[in-house]
Amino acid sequence: MKKVRFSEEQMVAILREADKSSVADVARKHGISEQTIYNWRRHFRRSLNRPISSDCEHSKARTRSSNASLPSAISRSIRSRRSIAESGELAARREQVAFACERGLSKRRACELLEVARSALTYRSVRAERDALPMSAMKRLAAQYPRYGYRRIRICLRREGHTMSRHRAYRLWQLAGLQLPRRRQRRRIATSRPRPLPATMANHVWAYDFVFDACANGQHLKCLTLIDEFTRECLAIDVAGSIRSSRVIETLNRLISTRGAPRYLRSDNGPEFVSKAILEWLDSENIETALIDPGKPWQNGADESFNGKFRDECLSIEWFRSRREAKVVIETWRLHYNAVRPHSSLDYRTPIEFRQHHESINQGAVPK
Repeated sequence: MKKVRFSEEQMVAILREADKSSVADVARKHGISEQTIYNWRRHFRRSLNRPISSDCEHSKARTRSSNASLPSAISRSIRSRRSIAESGELAARREQVAFACERGLSKRRACELLEVARSALTYRSVRAERDALPMSAMKRLAAQYPRYGYRRIRICLRREGHTMSRHRAYRLWQLAGLQLPRRRQRRRIATSRPRPLPATMANHVWAYDFVFDACANGQHLKCLTLIDEFTRECLAIDVAGSIRSSRVIETLNRLISTRGAPRYLRSDNGPEFVSKAILEWLDSENIETALIDPGKPWQNGADESFNGKFRDECLSIEWFRSRREAKVVIETWRLHYNAVRPHSSLDYRTPIEFRQHHESINQGAVPK
């Protein structure tokens, strides 16, 4: 059959006839194929003002009915929740679809309105499954050590076999909501001020001071804390109701008999540390004093820092019913501090590991 060229007016007229009767009859009448009529209809879909077919009419009617039946309050709720879904979080997007489905919309329609892929409803995150085990271990350790931050908890997780980067540990810490409350900023001493007699090796400088607390039965606690400034190791915590110079000498004698004598002893100018008995004993043991200036506790910064950790991680958490119980609990914490607790100033080693590391270097051995 000879090809016939139709103008746009003729095409529109033929399409109107096809809308009123069957496409096959109109195609035979004008000597064209049915596919040609479908192609014309697709070409003029936006410009033609023609009646809608029955199937299309029913589908659009259902859409208008569903939109009309949707209360304005629900529409506003969905729009207000869109801001959460637009953040990109999959859980938030699922929440929006569930919210819309509860109010009568189908899943297909809810996903279309909220611009969410239906496959996202059944997607399961691989990251969540991978993070489940280390996060449960992190929560357990955070409950065991409530004053530790994520950096120190990360070292404890690594000891249990959960190796992770600092950034992943921070992400899990934030996700689990384990952040510690922020402390009030304090005035800091200028770092340019040199500390007198800095420690250069183990047993070079020891520092000691007092920390005070009380038991539940009303008994007072006076704790003598003594540390090695170089290794950060807590050498002793003597707990009593009253500690005078004679008891300080007894504690120092016991430590010197097992660890050797230090070169210097750093302390403040308290009466227990500058008494005649203490000074005579130090002279007999050939130990020099490194007394700090009055009103400058930062010169004894290593022991002051230890006292803060001691109060924060032990005294402020534990509840002592008696002085005898306080001695047992504090000694247990001291052993944990030396052998288990990682120290950021020691490259997250324990004080015992740090001391053994430097002893092996001094002996000429290769450290592990």
